[in-house]
Amino acid sequence: MRGNLRAALIITERFTLEPLGVHHAAEMAKALAGTAIYKYIGGQAPTAEELEKRYAAQSVGSSPDGRQTWLNWIIREQGRSIGFVQATVEADGPTSDVAWVVGEAFQGRGAATEAARAMAAWLRHHQPSVRITASIHPENTASASVARHLGLTPTGHFDEDGEEQWDDSLLTA
Repeated sequence: MRGNLRAALIITERFTLEPLGVHHAAEMAKALAGTAIYKYIGGQAPTAEELEKRYAAQSVGSSPDGRQTWLNWIIREQGRSIGFVQATVEADGPTSDVAWVVGEAFQGRGAATEAARAMAAWLRHHQPSVRITASIHPENTASASVARHLGLTPTGHFDEDGEEQWDDSLLTA
């Protein structure tokens, strides 16, 4: 996945995954408002200004040192932003760490699962040997369910934030 790989438009049955742009900041600040979604991922609801800065950096598409490719999509449903999915692809190996966040008002309807599946399929299409990983808080049963739908399994290894590492090694073995 090296080189000029960029997030591209992805269409699912119910959603459109749009490549991230700074213009999404104001609408995403509304979608990401609230407190419950930060229980397991930490932080707090970002302001539109904070998202503008974050999205300006992320939409560049790679880390400053070039070791990571950043792929970010906004999940849109019927013309409104409801969340995001993202993949950080490591240049030194075919590994992609993925994540998903859906606003509180839009949870419980399978949006994260459908969007994350579409993103994972896109990643596997562009690099069939990619190893997909995710970091999930042990009590976040909703994210664990999404990960299982992607074919990821818990590894029993935890990062410095206490999140368990999940991967698709059973799929790629």
